Amino acid sequence: MNLDPTDRAVLYLLQEESQTRLTHDEIGDRIGVSSSTVSNRLRELKETGVLQDYRPEIDYEAAEIPHHLLFICTTPIADRKAICERTIDIPGVVNVRELLTGTRNLHVEVVATDASKIETVTEELDALGLEIHGSEILRSNYYQPFDQFGTEELDSKTESE
Repeated sequence: MNLDPTDRAVLYLLQEESQTRLTHDEIGDRIGVSSSTVSNRLRELKETGVLQDYRPEIDYEAAEIPHHLLFICTTPIADRKAICERTIDIPGVVNVRELLTGTRNLHVEVVATDASKIETVTEELDALGLEIHGSEILRSNYYQPFDQFGTEELDSKTESE
């Protein structure tokens, strides 16, 4: 899909304002288009696979979920996609990152309320045939929108006001 400046601005605002949940009217006001244009663009972006999902950013510690870990694993490249699909279905697994090549090519993010649940996840990862190299406690996650989406459209809208 060829993204035009409006598509890029919509994507940028979705990333930038993910915590505030902008309405279609608010996005439209910010980039100078109607809410129906925003709705149509979002539908097209989802249909073409550019926009895959809307996910909230959760502070698990603030939500009183004390265990937030990242497992560093290796899976055979030929099996990686199928293993990822099965891994994400394990209760407590909230994110699976598939790396392109090499060892340590699968990162599995897990949250749990107690240590026994982490042990259960570890056993299930092992049962899938993953080689677990280690786990790290996750403290914070920092995020910013990709700055090549929509900044020029937003800048031109701000200048014209």
